[in-house]
Amino acid sequence: MLWNELTATAPEQARRQVDVARTSVDFFIALLYGHVVLVAVALCAASVDGANPPLLLGTAGALCVLCLLWYRAAVAATDEWAAAVRALVNLGRHPLAQALGLNVPQGIAEEREMWRMVSRMSRTRFHDRADALNRFRSSGPGEPPCPTDG
Repeated sequence: MLWNELTATAPEQARRQVDVARTSVDFFIALLYGHVVLVAVALCAASVDGANPPLLLGTAGALCVLCLLWYRAAVAATDEWAAAVRALVNLGRHPLAQALGLNVPQGIAEEREMWRMVSRMSRTRFHDRADALNRFRSSGPGEPPCPTDG
């Protein structure tokens, strides 16, 4: 729900890692689909008069092996992508909270509750429970500190 906000406030290196990891996945998926299309073309061409069926069937078989290779490489690349997204969230959540004027609570249960409230509010234009976030808000100059301020 907050992907755009998170990527806008996260460190540049974390954003770059996500982009590079996603590019790897996209590359292997493109290779996979491209080779699937070539297999289909080779099989169709094998049925045309004057074609060389052994060559075309051999090519289709080799491309099928490559499809399996590209699939496995894409699956392996998704692990790197998942790790990069986790790092982006871990490194970007504090800058995002600060940009939203919120203090990240010390306890993980409270932090989850805060992000759950923020994501609910981002789904709609106005949320009738917006005041519930007040306990997580940063105090501005001249305001009394929030209860979560140390």
